[in-house]
Amino acid sequence: MKLQTVHAIFRDGTLIFADPRLAPNGIKEVVLTYLDESPTETKAEVDPIKALRERGKGERLTEKLLESRREDQEHEFFSRNPNP
Repeated sequence: MKLQTVHAIFRDGTLIFADPRLAPNGIKEVVLTYLDESPTETKAEVDPIKALRERGKGERLTEKLLESRREDQEHEFFSRNPNP
């Protein structure tokens, strides 16, 4: 038994497979996952960039990022050159 992933479209109560050769034959148990595009969903009128602006103020994030990059470079250098 193996798990298969196949692209299909559900239309008028029927699954229509993008590649009919991949459609299951006989009686098969399937799991259907779909994206519900509900018209009642409303999108927020908030600009995500503006919402995040100045969120990390005072946390020295740039310095922390640069230190982390420096550590990564040192680790990579020493892992490639065990006897520098």
